[in-house]
Amino acid sequence: MHSFAALAPHLDGGPFVLTTVDTIFRTEEFARYVQAFSEAVAQGYDGLMGVTDYIDDERPLYVGVGENDLITGFHDTYSEGLRYISGGIYGLTPNALPILRRCLEQGNSRMRNFQRALVAEGCRLKAWRFSKVLDIDHATDIAKAEEFLSGDATCR
Repeated sequence: MHSFAALAPHLDGGPFVLTTVDTIFRTEEFARYVQAFSEAVAQGYDGLMGVTDYIDDERPLYVGVGENDLITGFHDTYSEGLRYISGGIYGLTPNALPILRRCLEQGNSRMRNFQRALVAEGCRLKAWRFSKVLDIDHATDIAKAEEFLSGDATCR
């Protein structure tokens, strides 16, 4: 979240997309996501969050999704009905920036707490499903990433 805070002064001019540094996904899906984000903003949403039902993470952040893909919450533990986890891909409007500042002032340093604050403060966030997002946390994840990327050398 601190990297996001460092970028924040440059993000208040309009909608923006952030990804975590250790996230790998297919570029063609990301292009569709960016288009969907533009459409969501035009429809009045405050954000479009990348989610996936591919769960291979030691501490996933589960995402509650309701009608019309509206995000209802972010959860540290699985419970019945949670199908997705956060993919570390965030499309947001400048409405998110005051919430980020408040989170930092309150001593929060984790993106998951910021995401919870967005929901708690009434932001309209929509989920967008990626087929697969890999979170590279360990050396063993590198082999998985290489296998995933072998079909698409242009993946990030």
